[in-house]
Amino acid sequence: MMTITIVTWDLGATKCTAGLVEYNPSTQALSCKKHFTVKLTDAASLEDLICQLEQGLHFTLFKADAICIGAAGHYDGKYLLHTNPYPYPMHFANTAKLQNWPAFAVIHDYASIVCSTFTSYMDNPKNIKRLNACSMKPQGRRVALGLGTGLGLKDGVLLANGDFWLGQNEAGHIGITTPPNANQTHLIRHNEIMRYLHQKSSQQSNSTLTFEKILTGQGTANLFQFFYPDEKEITPEEVGKKMRNGDADELIDTFAWYIGLFVGTTQLMFMPEGGVWITGGVAMNHLDVFDRPDFFAGIYASPAYLMQREEYPLGVLQNHEHALIGSAYYATKRLL
Repeated sequence: MMTITIVTWDLGATKCTAGLVEYNPSTQALSCKKHFTVKLTDAASLEDLICQLEQGLHFTLFKADAICIGAAGHYDGKYLLHTNPYPYPMHFANTAKLQNWPAFAVIHDYASIVCSTFTSYMDNPKNIKRLNACSMKPQGRRVALGLGTGLGLKDGVLLANGDFWLGQNEAGHIGITTPPNANQTHLIRHNEIMRYLHQKSSQQSNSTLTFEKILTGQGTANLFQFFYPDEKEITPEEVGKKMRNGDADELIDTFAWYIGLFVGTTQLMFMPEGGVWITGGVAMNHLDVFDRPDFFAGIYASPAYLMQREEYPLGVLQNHEHALIGSAYYATKRLL
């Protein structure tokens, strides 16, 4: 049987990666043959972005059997919309019609991540940094948790008949929880940071204090300034570089603890027997964070149902192809 060609996108707030994925219907195997990335600001329009991606892939989109775009934001059937607007209109419906695309879909970017966990991608050790040795229950609920430009979350279930279900949530925007069982050192640090950030945010136009506001973007710079108050003009990118160079030990421990606190909160919300799978640019660029004792201390700071939660798989998806493979899986079930 001939293989099927699926074009997939991983479209974020700052860049877009497109992949050429081959699907073998007889074995149900998915293989990413090529991928290419373009910074959104390097293109003048959606049409220009498509042109650059096609040149990079050496493939014209309308020749594909299906197209699946995993994208940050909300797709209303015509336009892709984002809280922080894209640099140009993402009018996919009109573009697909004008360029004679095959069947296509624009889905939540972390729906792609969840869908990748339904595939054999998870069987390859090089794709995953395992944080415990627990095995995934095939029909167990699973959660993709993304640390990148924002904090994304998506849950899903693989059904026994081979189909799947995807949930909806915006858990990244919940307020930072008060940990019920943190040790005294962590609790004192947490309370001091919360006072500092509340004072800092009250001076800004948006005074909300959520997990997303502390774990991504300017939040990391604010955390850095708590420990190093003389660094008043530091950017999140500069903070990331210092973390990778090992120049901000206190920050790394604190960052690890808040990720753990959010993972523990996520476990309690979803009770995911299929696991919590962490990804995103921030996570993949700072894999050592998950080796810090503070990471698990953050998880254990919420002790309810801990016996069950310790049986849930936990890992970091560390290969850059998972979003492309997941979108292709979605296409095989919904578009072909």
